[in-house]
Amino acid sequence: MTELIGTAPTNTKRNSVVEFKVKTRYTKALDTTGWLRIKLEPSGVSEYLCEFVKVVITKEDAKSYFTVLDGIHKGKKGSLGKENAAKCLVDKPRGTGAKITAKINGRKKLISVPRGDGRELNQLLATLTFDGKSATITLDSDVDYKESNPMSPDYNKIIHSEPLPKGNYKILAPQSPKKPSATAFYATNPGGYPDLKYHTVWFPVEYAPTLNSNFVHVGNLSEGCITMYQLDMWNPLYLYLISHRSDKEGNYVGTFTIE
Repeated sequence: MTELIGTAPTNTKRNSVVEFKVKTRYTKALDTTGWLRIKLEPSGVSEYLCEFVKVVITKEDAKSYFTVLDGIHKGKKGSLGKENAAKCLVDKPRGTGAKITAKINGRKKLISVPRGDGRELNQLLATLTFDGKSATITLDSDVDYKESNPMSPDYNKIIHSEPLPKGNYKILAPQSPKKPSATAFYATNPGGYPDLKYHTVWFPVEYAPTLNSNFVHVGNLSEGCITMYQLDMWNPLYLYLISHRSDKEGNYVGTFTIE
């Protein structure tokens, strides 16, 4: 896709301008992390973009230079090497909004084999439906945890988990990679899913009372998050969510309903 966006001065004639065109593209990770590392310009600082972030390529030589058009890095200038740009800045349109729904099934005490700690957790199980598929998730594991959101008044305090209330929510685009240690063992430990991908990508749920601290992510322990308990269904859920944006600014991937 190529878009005409303006004019630029020529080098040969005073006060004359020439129309210039730029390419609209969408980010794609080089690997199965779900994250693309770019260089910010002109600082050279590294930053990460999730997949399907909209950019416009403004210059191409040994590198491709572009402007980020949506997400938390909107307006920033970045660059990629020419070879990586050809693989990671692609002409693939986004969907107009993902829709996922959870129907609560009730509490059940379960031991997670891949977690390896033998803890029996009181899971609030639900059936998640999305893109013609269904999977088992947990909405809460009935545990104490240390609040890690620095914006929360409970930051660094031990509090007890609770699920999101029934209702409708907006799902935000991912912002930055989570620590691999939080989820990598779901692929490597006995009882895990060796083909698990994209596990450091967490989608924030817009919910003011918790300052957007609830996420859609993979795992067998939920501190009030929408947690994909059925590990082999995380990859398709990720691919469905990340390929959508439901608003012009690209801040949201879609909606989530708890019934």
